[in-house]
Amino acid sequence: MYNRTDISVAVALLAAACSVLVIALWLKPAAIGYGTHTQLGLPPCNFLRITHLPCPSCGLTTCFAYAVRFQFFKAFLANPFGILAFFATVSVIPTTIYLLSRRISFRRITESAHFIRAVYVGTACYFTSWVFKLTLMHFSGH
Repeated sequence: MYNRTDISVAVALLAAACSVLVIALWLKPAAIGYGTHTQLGLPPCNFLRITHLPCPSCGLTTCFAYAVRFQFFKAFLANPFGILAFFATVSVIPTTIYLLSRRISFRRITESAHFIRAVYVGTACYFTSWVFKLTLMHFSGH
């Protein structure tokens, strides 16, 4: 059954996706492939500072800042998983508009077996991306 909660969730997701993309456009991507988040007033990554290793999300903000400018190779180097996250964020916009116009609940998507598999695959991609970033930073000397 479609109700006000479904509408609220859809509107919140639409607003969040649009906000993330606008913020990414506003940010200047850090040339070293990470650290763009500090432009938002956030501190540098403590994980990187303490361990001298990138955290699993290292370069994600930089990736979005490059991807929103269609610089996909630089975005991939900043964080390969970020490319998937970027396109997922972009796809939320037309998907949400479609679901709102057809009065379809997001639960129809999130409760499907395909969605659950996508979460598992996404999690594996996230950690694989971290290994890539560890390797890239090791060989580039950052």
